[in-house]
Amino acid sequence: MAPPSEAPSALPEPTAVPTEVLPPTTAPGATATFTPTTQKPPPSTPQPPAPGGGPLAAGQVPTPGQVGFVGDRAKLKVVDGPGSAPPGTTWNEGALRFGGTVTLDGVWVKGGIEYSGGGKLTIRNSIVEGNHKSWAPILGNGGHIDVRDTTVTYNDSQWPGKSWGNGAIHGDATVTVVRCDISGTPDGIQNGPGKSLIEQNHIHDLLRAGTYPNNTHNDGIQAYGGPDLVIRHNRIDISADGKAYDGTHQNGAIFLMSSEGASTGIQIVGNYLAGGGYTLRVGASTKNAVIKDNTFGPTTGGWGEILLDSGATVAEWGNNKNAANNQLNKP
Repeated sequence: MAPPSEAPSALPEPTAVPTEVLPPTTAPGATATFTPTTQKPPPSTPQPPAPGGGPLAAGQVPTPGQVGFVGDRAKLKVVDGPGSAPPGTTWNEGALRFGGTVTLDGVWVKGGIEYSGGGKLTIRNSIVEGNHKSWAPILGNGGHIDVRDTTVTYNDSQWPGKSWGNGAIHGDATVTVVRCDISGTPDGIQNGPGKSLIEQNHIHDLLRAGTYPNNTHNDGIQAYGGPDLVIRHNRIDISADGKAYDGTHQNGAIFLMSSEGASTGIQIVGNYLAGGGYTLRVGASTKNAVIKDNTFGPTTGGWGEILLDSGATVAEWGNNKNAANNQLNKP
């Protein structure tokens, strides 16, 4: 990314579209529900409050530590090799690989998850720690991935490849991502097809590495087009060292890329957004977006809160505030 003194057109080209960076896989099919031997307490049992300030109310933006897996890690079922892999899955030297319809509940996957096919992967109350054996902690080649109340991060000093720009949740699957804590990768979530819900997550502490022009350029959420993407009530903060943009790495808290067809039904509602050369960047193919009730963090080092590319349109804009609590005008 160019220094702030240069024109906005100097922003870097985005990382490759998900289909171009996913490694080839042949995933086995599976139909299973995998839970730990020690089950979670029944709903009637009082639960300890989340470290970030207690249970999360509907429509609330989470505080740090309030979402993700907040229970007792000792009660999770560890998945870290062939012997602990769920039935119907394959452990590929550090990555759990499968297709079909699978539920993972209360597990600690110490490696990546690579999911293929047209089924559904459900993840609940778990931890997924990616490593260099998979291009993303959760990599979706198709189907639908529904992950909630889970911590998704990267725990490896080695990268999957020389030029690594993937998200913690990444690929061509449609997704439902709710109340998750996401960190440690170059991007938070990369979404290919749209038709997804991203709600009440905390995306933070992304990997900043390399020097210009061979550097990560971080996005909290990077979307590649497609309709009906809903991003609401998240805390997305990719700032670092007191700066929204450090002169090299951060691109945008949310980056809606341009695609071949119009992207309609996009909603960005009620989020806290911080960090990036522009905090919110809306590509030209985005049409009639709803952008309202968002709070933007400081723009130190960057150009501003929002860049609307030529051709993009906004159908509804209202109650968007800057770091000083002032209303932002529609771009």
